[in-house]
Amino acid sequence: MSVYQLPSDLPVPVDDGACDHLPGTRAPALVLDSSWGPVDLADLCAGVAVLYVYPRTGIPGRPSPDGWDAIPGARGCTPQS
Repeated sequence: MSVYQLPSDLPVPVDDGACDHLPGTRAPALVLDSSWGPVDLADLCAGVAVLYVYPRTGIPGRPSPDGWDAIPGARGCTPQS
C-alpha cells in the first residue's frame, strides 16, 4: 500500500470537544529538544507558535504496527515525518 493511499476501513476522527478549553491557555515552562536546540515551551508560545510533534518514527519498507490505523489521527503520522 502506498503511503498516499488511505485504508478503506480507516475510521473517521470525531471531535469529542476534549480540547475546547485550550484556546487562551498558557503553555507551561517546559524545555524541549528541537531542531533549533533546547526551546522553552512557555517562551516559544508567548506569541503565536506552531509545534510539530510526531509520535512515531517508522522504518521505510516495514508495515505499521498492528492496530496503528485504528488510533485516531495516527495515520496522519507517517514514517516520513
